[in-house]
Amino acid sequence: MHIPDGIMAPVVLGVGWLVALVVVALAMRKVGKHADDEYLPLVALLAAGIFVAQLLNFPIVGGTTGHLIGAALATILLGPATSVVIFTVILIIQALIFGDGGLLALGLNLLNMGIVGSVVAWAVYRPLAGRHRNAAVFAASWTSVVAGALVCATELGASYAASGGAYGVPPLIAFAAMGLYHVLIATGEGIITVGVLAYLTRVAPDVVAAKKIRFRGVTE
Repeated sequence: MHIPDGIMAPVVLGVGWLVALVVVALAMRKVGKHADDEYLPLVALLAAGIFVAQLLNFPIVGGTTGHLIGAALATILLGPATSVVIFTVILIIQALIFGDGGLLALGLNLLNMGIVGSVVAWAVYRPLAGRHRNAAVFAASWTSVVAGALVCATELGASYAASGGAYGVPPLIAFAAMGLYHVLIATGEGIITVGVLAYLTRVAPDVVAAKKIRFRGVTE
């Protein structure tokens, strides 16, 4: 879902940066108030795991790429604010060192994967988790990926319309390409996330419970 530089209209890039900077600042402030020395290694470990999972990219018609995202996993384990901070670090490193996603498009990539993915995952997971946890995990993962893809498609279509076709992708192509591929990606991510959380619950229940024990002010 990484957007490269050169395909988005400047006004869309600007909106992406504005939203991303505000939300990331709020998330960092919230995380900074509650993080402790026991919690930070868990954050770093999860960030490293998601970073590695995202290295597997494949091209999608419409000017972007597809890959596993991991926003739902980070959000369920550590809360949406921490997930946004994790994705900020991951996407900056990917853009600066690996050239994965453009620097000018970094705001949009933060919005699509870090912010939309985390907020949607939390909104879906929280009301369902008490009754059907595995179903809630799958639904949160699937919905977060599809929502991020549809927002990305909207940005591509808006760039095309705002620039008279100089930037972006025609909306029908953008939605068809992003929607089709990411429905499949979301299904795979949902299955993987359910499996990872089930494994962690069995072998490291303290990790799954960490957000309730040490980070209540952020995640609940």
